Amino acid sequence: MPDTTNTCIMEKRISLSCEAALLTALCALIGLSLFGTPAPAVVRDEVLITGWLHVTDAHMNDAVLVVELEGEHCLYAELELNGRFAFTVPVNSKARLVFMKPGHLPKEVEVDTRNALNTPKAERMNRKVVFDVVLESEEQRPGRRYDGPVGSITFVNGTGTMKVRHDLRVVADGPVIVSED
Repeated sequence: MPDTTNTCIMEKRISLSCEAALLTALCALIGLSLFGTPAPAVVRDEVLITGWLHVTDAHMNDAVLVVELEGEHCLYAELELNGRFAFTVPVNSKARLVFMKPGHLPKEVEVDTRNALNTPKAERMNRKVVFDVVLESEEQRPGRRYDGPVGSITFVNGTGTMKVRHDLRVVADGPVIVSED
């Protein structure tokens, strides 16, 4: 008389092995489909502006950075004690940055983020815009001030390439009085 208990066990093992193989194949197909699906596009709508503020003396505890957006709103901008600053500006906007410290000539920088992220290459290049600002002491240029913004950062239409302009002209701080002797 044949042993039927061993036959039943073998049949169960075979069917379990087939189920396991099918489950493994199904998981593999799902995994491959996840890799084959393109990642959802991340829409960036801000540009990170960061850099360093340098001054003649070592401390920054009384330095100030003001970020004015579109001439109407002020944005939060962190200015650390070591001079590092960081903030974000919305794409397609204009910001005026004012760097101030007592005993130093204030400087303004204009940033126009139009075209900053208009191509994939521009998005990679302009993910973070970095620059430094150096404030000169009033002792170095007594009675003088800068004649408008000292620089501007814009982005070229089409390529998104960053374009930087400097203008360090200084003018008399107040009216010049000419005495007639």
